Amino acid sequence: MVKFIAIVILAATFVGCSADKSNTTKENTEKIMEPKILAIGRLQSTLDVLVEEWERYGRNVIASNSKDRIKEIIETESIDFIAIGGGLPDDEREEMVEYIAAIDSSIKVHPIPRNEEAMGPYNFIPFLNNLAIMFKVRKAMEE
Repeated sequence: MVKFIAIVILAATFVGCSADKSNTTKENTEKIMEPKILAIGRLQSTLDVLVEEWERYGRNVIASNSKDRIKEIIETESIDFIAIGGGLPDDEREEMVEYIAAIDSSIKVHPIPRNEEAMGPYNFIPFLNNLAIMFKVRKAMEE
């Protein structure tokens, strides 16, 4: 009887450990596939709030509105792509795209499309989330 109880306990422990390990593996795979994103916008205070929201979706986002900080991030971090919000006027957006290309032309830059529906910081959240999902899909298809 003692052997039977010991076997049941060992089996339960083994099954529990196996299930926990597979869950951890799935989480690790998702973290590996998650892109590192630089978000650029007009107001840092707004970007800080957006970063908190993106983190709720599990996104790995750094945000800045300072050219010096943007350059530092591009040069020191391994950024997968850059998203530019709708708060910047068209001329500043174009200037920012050129500025980024001068630092590292290999990084893809995605300005949020200009239309009345896409205006406002609340639309930057799904825009960036969609880019992150497409990045992960492309990465999975390449493997």
